[in-house]
Amino acid sequence: MTDHTADSFNALLTKQLAAANAKLDELRSCPAGAEPQKVAKAFDAIGAELGEVYGLSELFAAVHPSEDVRGAAEEASQKISAFTTALGLDRKAFEAFEALEVPEDADPSLKRFVEHTLRDFRRSGVDQDEATRKEITRLQEELVKVGQSFDRNIMGGGRELRLENGHGDLAGMPADFLSAHPEDDDGSVTLSTDPTDFLPVLLYADKDEVRHGIFMQFHQRAFPENVPVLKELLALRHELATKLGYDHWAHWVCEDKMIRRSEAAAEFIATIAERARPVGAQEREELVAERQKSEPDADRVEPWQARYLMERVKRGRFSFDSQSVRPYFPYRGVLDGVLATTESLFGVETRRNETEPVWHPSVECYDVFENGELTARFYLDMFPREGKFKHAAMFDIVGGKPGKAIPQAALVCNFPEPTDEDPALLLHDQVTTIFHEFGHLLHHLFAVQPWYGFSGIRCEWDFVEVPSQLYEEWAWSVGVLQKFARHHETGEPIPAELVARLRAAEEYGKGLGVMGQMLYARFALNLYDRDPAGIEPGDLLEKLQKEMTFYEKVPGTAMECAFGHLHGYSASYYTYMWSLVISKDFFGAFKGDLMDAELAQRYRSAVLAPGGAQDAAELVRSFLGRDVEFDAWEAWLASK
Repeated sequence: MTDHTADSFNALLTKQLAAANAKLDELRSCPAGAEPQKVAKAFDAIGAELGEVYGLSELFAAVHPSEDVRGAAEEASQKISAFTTALGLDRKAFEAFEALEVPEDADPSLKRFVEHTLRDFRRSGVDQDEATRKEITRLQEELVKVGQSFDRNIMGGGRELRLENGHGDLAGMPADFLSAHPEDDDGSVTLSTDPTDFLPVLLYADKDEVRHGIFMQFHQRAFPENVPVLKELLALRHELATKLGYDHWAHWVCEDKMIRRSEAAAEFIATIAERARPVGAQEREELVAERQKSEPDADRVEPWQARYLMERVKRGRFSFDSQSVRPYFPYRGVLDGVLATTESLFGVETRRNETEPVWHPSVECYDVFENGELTARFYLDMFPREGKFKHAAMFDIVGGKPGKAIPQAALVCNFPEPTDEDPALLLHDQVTTIFHEFGHLLHHLFAVQPWYGFSGIRCEWDFVEVPSQLYEEWAWSVGVLQKFARHHETGEPIPAELVARLRAAEEYGKGLGVMGQMLYARFALNLYDRDPAGIEPGDLLEKLQKEMTFYEKVPGTAMECAFGHLHGYSASYYTYMWSLVISKDFFGAFKGDLMDAELAQRYRSAVLAPGGAQDAAELVRSFLGRDVEFDAWEAWLASK
């Protein structure tokens, strides 16, 4: 990896672009009648050269502490995008593929690679006239810059809430939270909108006005900066889609996914919302009743009150307080536990690498070994800092290729950072987040294919959350947790009865949760499944929130300005629930024994290892022996 200066990064970019251009020249020079394998490998080599720098550019733009390096990474992403846009519109390169005659008995992976490459060429607009191709190039270049601006405004758009009465305004908050937020000289305390502050305050702060205050600040991030940026993003994508011959952007986005059509996505969202509504309605009534215990005249629940009231319901109904499990989840113990679980399941070994350069002192590097051989590398960037990506994600750095390159990736999160005095106790929700992101990580690290274009997470995008959501299930298992969830003071393992109460309590509210997810899914889809001219995203969100949930949009909030998925996932936010249906079905195979290494290896071979070498529907059938069914998801939704 580069030594993390802007100059070294630019040098790497120059080197890899030159190598990619050389491979492109090889592709263009392939004579008529060339062997399909030769043409396909020449094209695949272009992606491999670009892959040496593209993933790193996306990562560094999101997390690097140096503003110069972040800027260089953004410029690199622009240049690589310009190259790939030009490649997708390159008639000579396309014609080299179009002329291929792949024998019927050819290797299936070669046939698939050629078919997918031709599909992607046509989706890029290669068969449009020259004037249209020039417009496509212009639009793609503008979209990269606008998307980067949208993301940058979110990363830099954090806000603060100053509490004049200091700890007096933080009644109900855990002692370690108060210790981490000492009062200033004037007695005040300042809270950030980072997850380390925002989520605990919504859960535990007794003062309604404090929860309301942090809620307002959180939902005003990147406002008003992203108001015009989002509109420009929508307009450019619609224009691009129409230039490519589609009715709207959502048609283009859904075409190469499992779902295939935006209309099918809309139907899926409606079906899930309908099934979740009765469960959510019951939960909503229970939250209103809980609020009435202290406010008898209350007839509704506001969005900033829901998590706090759910905590109160859990204490009363399940004798459970989410703070009660935190002493068993010190950050380092959880991380070690996830690593040990992964090693045991998949037969790998992880070793800390303290010599590999990292981009910040808090970042850790790990090497993965199998049978004594180095097979992968990953980095952990787990704590918040200024200018860093604010949520949790897996960034693939480079894909693997047998005998040539090991796959590399980074997990980026924002957890409290442990110190000598503070072990950084996590909420169970944060424990599941680590398992979730490790699910993505394993998918990337295990999907090493001979074709670089199929290595890593190259499956359909609405399948991509399946491995991550499935791995969350390990965070609920008594047997798994008791191996690492130990009280940070006494060393005692977490009691089985506490895990049972945790599971019962943490699943409470899932009806409302699913309804909220479907609101976001439909909002994202409706922004992109029509001409956005005249659409006011905030007004659309307000309309849909009234229609699909039991809440109303809080005046003064602008959630859409910091909804980063509107850029990355665009119309495809439905992906999370689509994948959850599949992962719940997959989980049924593991219910006998979560630590069944033989079954884990079969799952790895059937689902993770193929990368993009098979359709996701084939992966499902390979593991389940049938197509996916809704039964397991519906049973989960109905369970109490």
